[in-house]
Amino acid sequence: MKTSQNYIDGGGGGGISQITFPTNPQYVLDSTTPLPANGIFTGQVVDTSQYGASYIAAEANSDQAGTLYIDFSEDNFNTVAFSAAIATTSQTTPTATNPFVSGTYPYNAQAHIALLARYVRVRYVNGTTAQTHFQLSHRFTQA
Repeated sequence: MKTSQNYIDGGGGGGISQITFPTNPQYVLDSTTPLPANGIFTGQVVDTSQYGASYIAAEANSDQAGTLYIDFSEDNFNTVAFSAAIATTSQTTPTATNPFVSGTYPYNAQAHIALLARYVRVRYVNGTTAQTHFQLSHRFTQA
């Protein structure tokens, strides 16, 4: 398994940075900066052809409602080919339908989705109330 991945700066900076993935992939922390009302966080674009993963897993946790997106593109986001949207649910304890919930903040969203295109990024759209807590992370997996 490849243990590092080049990330292309999707924010218009044009730079490339490298993040190292351990042999047993852990989550990469995308952001902990609270968003304003209706604020949007867009993660870095990842070229998945160089990583060899089959799935992306993403997790968002906040004190306000919002929507987690996983965006896919074949042309480095000149166009978006597909977006998966996962609305946050208000719960702080695990259940049979959402066993991954943790933490003390009530709004959580998790996704585990097959890689549907060469390029992928995570995105989060906050609801109508400004956040005081936010955490978004992702990782790539084989299953």
